[in-house]
Amino acid sequence: MTDPSTDAGKLRRAHPLAISLIARLRATPNARVLEIGAGTGRNTEAIRAAGIEVDAVADGAPVPVREQYYDAALSTHALLHGTPGTVAASLAAIASALKPGAPLHATFASTLDARFGKGQRISKHVFAAETGDEAGVPHVYFTGEELRSLLEPNYDVESLQETAADDIVGTWAHREPLRGVVHWFVRAIRRGSA
Repeated sequence: MTDPSTDAGKLRRAHPLAISLIARLRATPNARVLEIGAGTGRNTEAIRAAGIEVDAVADGAPVPVREQYYDAALSTHALLHGTPGTVAASLAAIASALKPGAPLHATFASTLDARFGKGQRISKHVFAAETGDEAGVPHVYFTGEELRSLLEPNYDVESLQETAADDIVGTWAHREPLRGVVHWFVRAIRRGSA
């Protein structure tokens, strides 16, 4: 298997959560990953290059109905958009597609993000930019406590890390560089027994 974190000549730099998920799955034979919100495919490429099967779901597309099929799930930007209710529904759908004990590595927007509170207020902690690349797209921001509450019905949280992400966010969605981006990097495990 190639190492996507060092093979910069062939692959675009994968998200740190994708890299850690790949390392985690190296010992899982015939691992299958569900990637939610594949963007331009930088993470998909890295997962495939590591010899792991991946089903990449386009942004906004529904999670495939495959009960307890996947060994892991990854979402590095899709769960930043919507409302707490739509994110909760996505997390439940992802959980039903994961095998019990399977990891979820995902990003969520933090209330410490510079964009929090700016643009059109849709509801508590949900704002849509009024200009720029993502004008009209609702973004939902969470405190650590709110995010834990959202995850806990289906997942055991291994780590919840607030991370400055200016140099990590995908450039495919933003023509202009973003400043002050703060994401939660979440590593969680699907509850249930195998």
